[in-house]
Amino acid sequence: MLPTVDDVLQLDAVRRGQPRVVAGADRTGNRVRWVHVAEVTDIAHLLHGGELVLTTGIALPDEPERLRAYIADLAEVGVSGLMIELGRRYASVLPTALVSAAEDHGLPVVVLAHEPAFVDITEAVHARIVREQFAELRASERLHEIFTQLSVEGASTDEVVRQVAALGGHPVVLENLAHQVLAADAAGADPAELLSAWETRSRAVRPGRRTGYDPVSGWLVTMVGARGEDWGRLIVDLGSPPSPRETVLIERAATTLALGRLLDRHAESVERQAHGTIIARILAHAYSDPQEAAA
Repeated sequence: MLPTVDDVLQLDAVRRGQPRVVAGADRTGNRVRWVHVAEVTDIAHLLHGGELVLTTGIALPDEPERLRAYIADLAEVGVSGLMIELGRRYASVLPTALVSAAEDHGLPVVVLAHEPAFVDITEAVHARIVREQFAELRASERLHEIFTQLSVEGASTDEVVRQVAALGGHPVVLENLAHQVLAADAAGADPAELLSAWETRSRAVRPGRRTGYDPVSGWLVTMVGARGEDWGRLIVDLGSPPSPRETVLIERAATTLALGRLLDRHAESVERQAHGTIIARILAHAYSDPQEAAA
């Protein structure tokens, strides 16, 4: 999982600058996708969101309106935060217009009291990001291996749901499109509490995407089905927004469940076809002699 602004503030390279949050303190949980050093104010159009912007502030404007516009542009593009070194442009405090605008837009602003080495900060943060991404890749590969093995072994629906609960550590429910429970694992919690008034609660949760998180219920939900035919929903009761690994987990499990049903249907179809062929052959043999058929 990507580091947050809070995580960045704990890095030695940042702590040496004695960081202090002066705006957007309630948004320091924002994820940092990348660190970008930028002294110019016309930078927002070059960003993609999730960046932590570092600056000495040397090129920031004096006019309050332009400062507010600068913050608004950064917030609109979705940067995770703004970190400003004190001492070059601003001696000890930032302009009120900048701070108030950041507070209004929910943009974390951090000041560094001592001159930091921006190169050390970017290196430390990027190394952390790469490590996290590699860990997520390894976790995704591991999940792929586990659910591929379950598919090969023909694991039952209950086994797949049980594995999701064990891997994620959260209650899991598989339901049909009528919101009736097909399988469930409470992951150590009270099953009765998990399934209490289930149909009513489930009907109220309708994420707008095939896989989506509902912040009211705390559920991560994904559709289960294949070949354009959905037959159920897999639900994990997270209680908080999902990590990338949790999203991969539920989607991989849904694929395994869908594949299992397809294979079951195929096996039944082959069995019926074979049965019909045998009967046809018996009948063909039984009446191959016209005299026998007449009798």
